[in-house]
Amino acid sequence: MFSTHKESIAHANDIASLQAWKDFTLRFWEDNAPTIKEEQSRQLFHSGFYRSRAGLYDLTENDLNAYLSDYQSLRLQSINQKYQTVLSDRVLCSHVLANYFGVEKNICMISKNGAQWLEPPWWTNGNTAPSEVHVHSLAPDNHAQYRKIKLEESSDSQTFQKAFINQLVEEAQEHNEALIISTAPVQHSWLTNVSPEGYHLLHILLVREPDEGLPEIAAASLTIGSTATLSNTPTRVEEGALSASINPQTGLITACRGLNQQGAIDTYLQHPDTATTLVGEHLPNWEAIRKALLRFFDESSYLHVCSLSFVVTETGVSFFGTNTDVMAAHQMHQPLLEHPGIANHLSKVSG
Repeated sequence: MFSTHKESIAHANDIASLQAWKDFTLRFWEDNAPTIKEEQSRQLFHSGFYRSRAGLYDLTENDLNAYLSDYQSLRLQSINQKYQTVLSDRVLCSHVLANYFGVEKNICMISKNGAQWLEPPWWTNGNTAPSEVHVHSLAPDNHAQYRKIKLEESSDSQTFQKAFINQLVEEAQEHNEALIISTAPVQHSWLTNVSPEGYHLLHILLVREPDEGLPEIAAASLTIGSTATLSNTPTRVEEGALSASINPQTGLITACRGLNQQGAIDTYLQHPDTATTLVGEHLPNWEAIRKALLRFFDESSYLHVCSLSFVVTETGVSFFGTNTDVMAAHQMHQPLLEHPGIANHLSKVSG
């Protein structure tokens, strides 16, 4: 593996590396970053980190090379080769994961070409429309287009349906984005009591350990929203969400960290809004969740690294999306390159 991130980027000359660098560069300049000096911004760029990560990792004090950079995170996806296609398509990914986890029903796919119903429209069977649906991007790691939509009482009428679908088709055409309409999962009551503000997503990073290729949970964390992060889209830690670190063996919440109003890292034993205890609590149903995660990864031997996000429900978890953009939620607690499996796979794709 290259000794520095800058050297790795300088030697990026294969298609996967160049695509990852392109994706990183486009996102870097769009990144909502705190006010940082030009010199530090330049250092972050050449080191492969988004500017918003500087405060999360305290990169002024810590060694850059201990952390999996955002460029490296994008680059690492190529370790799965052609099978990354499954993780890049919500319909395909949901179909696979439905054998192991709860998966919300995908109702309709919206593209610039119109609507393609994956399930019969509810009005054709005389059924009542759901009170709420979710709209996701077809790319399951893109949460920018995600939102909840509450349907009106008139939503059973075909006139309403036509207007609703046509509006989404116009959006898909404008953004050149394929969208998926799905049913909505119900979050576990304990997490809703922690904070009623949106979903608190469970993020899991799965990896094959380098010696025997056995499945392993490299990191598990829970991003938790608050009144300071009101948003219809799941909030990232750089936008103010808390990150609770979860012991992969026991499900125990061992630490909780987040940015304060001054942009510095604070630790939290309780949720700042509800005073509900976080640290020392166990994630509900963790043993069954862990067993399902390892079974999925063990039987998906074509995958080497996989990042998944879930809504925790009363009975287990419901698949929310793949997500390479949540590495910061894990690395607020421990640099990922300290994990031998991650370092090993990165060395294979970095040359």
